[in-house]
Amino acid sequence: MEEDGWYYDNGEEMPGAPAADDVEHRVVVERVYGLAWRRFTPADWETLRQIYEGLPGWQPLSGDGARWFSPTEDRDPHLWASVEPSGLQVAGVLTRGLWREWDARFRHEVIGRDLPRYICA
Repeated sequence: MEEDGWYYDNGEEMPGAPAADDVEHRVVVERVYGLAWRRFTPADWETLRQIYEGLPGWQPLSGDGARWFSPTEDRDPHLWASVEPSGLQVAGVLTRGLWREWDARFRHEVIGRDLPRYICA
């Protein structure tokens, strides 16, 4: 499966966005990764857990799901993930640089570990 096409964005940059190379600019993230839950095995769920824990900003004691950078949405930066019928929804507010790093590592790990994905229409 190709690297592109298995995720889409619903989020928008915060107003007054500067040039794309400004890694400190805050962005609002809402992305859905097309992970094919119906094809997930118990081993795939374990792999996803391991990927989560290896990503920048992992919050091990978040209690109510996967979170990075902050255990709550009260502070920025924060990022959370939720298993939804459409795929893995990831949302939050963080700097463009943190988002790029987190997203690149997540996609690299999912592809490298060959987790079941689908192309988003």
